[in-house]
Amino acid sequence: MQASLRQPETPFQHKPTHADPTHADPTRARVFAQIEHCLTDGVVRQGCVIRIEHTSTMAPRYSPWQTWGTPVCFNGDSQQIHDQLAACEAAHGDHHIRLSIEDYSCHSRFSFVVHKPLAAAA
Repeated sequence: MQASLRQPETPFQHKPTHADPTHADPTRARVFAQIEHCLTDGVVRQGCVIRIEHTSTMAPRYSPWQTWGTPVCFNGDSQQIHDQLAACEAAHGDHHIRLSIEDYSCHSRFSFVVHKPLAAAA
């Protein structure tokens, strides 16, 4: 009996199911559900700095991320973050987009990619 070697699917792995970028992708819905969980269930505290960044290339060692808009101090309004992500994706749909959250009181930061261009995801 031979064991199969299969890569486990990560929660943020993007696999497009349709060539149309406006198609509702279940993986995209899962990413936004994770963002909503972080913003509303106390994972991200009010006062944390949230930055949306984008880059045209993803290099293994260095990617030149550019800030979209102005970093905002999170006030509990998750809709504002979703609107800014949608605006960044509309303007830079061919770029990788990530959400970066910094909590200066704990000296912590985490970020994750929320959008990959279709060409890079294939």
